[in-house]
Amino acid sequence: MKSSEKKFNLIKSSFKIIEKSGWKSFSFQKLSYSEKISIDEIKKIFKSEINILDEFSKMIDIQVEKSFDYQELGNTSVKDNLFELIMLRLEFMQPYRKALKRIKSTFRSNPLIAKSVAKNVMNSLDFYLELTNAFNDSFLDIFKKKSIFLIYSYIFNIWLEDNSEELSITMSELDKLLSFSEKIALNFKTYTPF
Repeated sequence: MKSSEKKFNLIKSSFKIIEKSGWKSFSFQKLSYSEKISIDEIKKIFKSEINILDEFSKMIDIQVEKSFDYQELGNTSVKDNLFELIMLRLEFMQPYRKALKRIKSTFRSNPLIAKSVAKNVMNSLDFYLELTNAFNDSFLDIFKKKSIFLIYSYIFNIWLEDNSEELSITMSELDKLLSFSEKIALNFKTYTPF
């Protein structure tokens, strides 16, 4: 088994444990027992329990990157490409939704978890903005970074509770917010002299 496959399998097993017991009860010891692997072996792959969240985010982004249609990139608007990337991310996270809900419930009591997740999300969204050529080396780049993070954070909460067919509620809200953000960015570009 490749080292990446081993890592991904351990991440998936970790999220199964978190789904059943919650983040507070999760430990390398439980993962070790579940997978019949030594804690020392786990520590060679993950620096800490929180590091599993970092690696989970990277795992999802790898799946998104493999599934995204790069040939359509130039033929589609930035807004539509961002919509596609964010929806792909949410779709790949779908099997882990219950575990993610349990992780999110610890944010207030454990700010380190909230900070780690926020950092991972920012890294992913920054990558998506670069991929879609959303940046143009102007003051608007900061606005784009902040607005996409706020949009994603809001949509993530909707997605956690979305039981509609094919996530239609999430898709509708995401489309509205991205359209609104695009409109504001265009207005800024039109009415500012720099």
